[in-house]
Amino acid sequence: MIAASTDPEDEALQSIEASQVNFPVGYSVNEARISELTGALYQPDASGKPRPFLHTTNFLLDPEGKVNISVYSSGPLGRLVWQDVIQAVKHRKKMAAASK
Repeated sequence: MIAASTDPEDEALQSIEASQVNFPVGYSVNEARISELTGALYQPDASGKPRPFLHTTNFLLDPEGKVNISVYSSGPLGRLVWQDVIQAVKHRKKMAAASK
């Protein structure tokens, strides 16, 4: 698992510590470029936020790096949670084993 944030390093580090994540997290990513590459919803006007922002976008990749599941959010809901990811991975492994 990896994550990326548009937050500057100091804010990203605060979020990492508060969330107690134990996986790599990038920071200071370019909002417009990530939106362009992934299709993530980008709000350059920031809607009252201190700077432009991306809405949460999640991808589950298969072992070859192909997008297996994508979740695009336009608000505070619509995110992959770890329990769902584990369930999806187990299901895909089971289906792959059954097809052999």
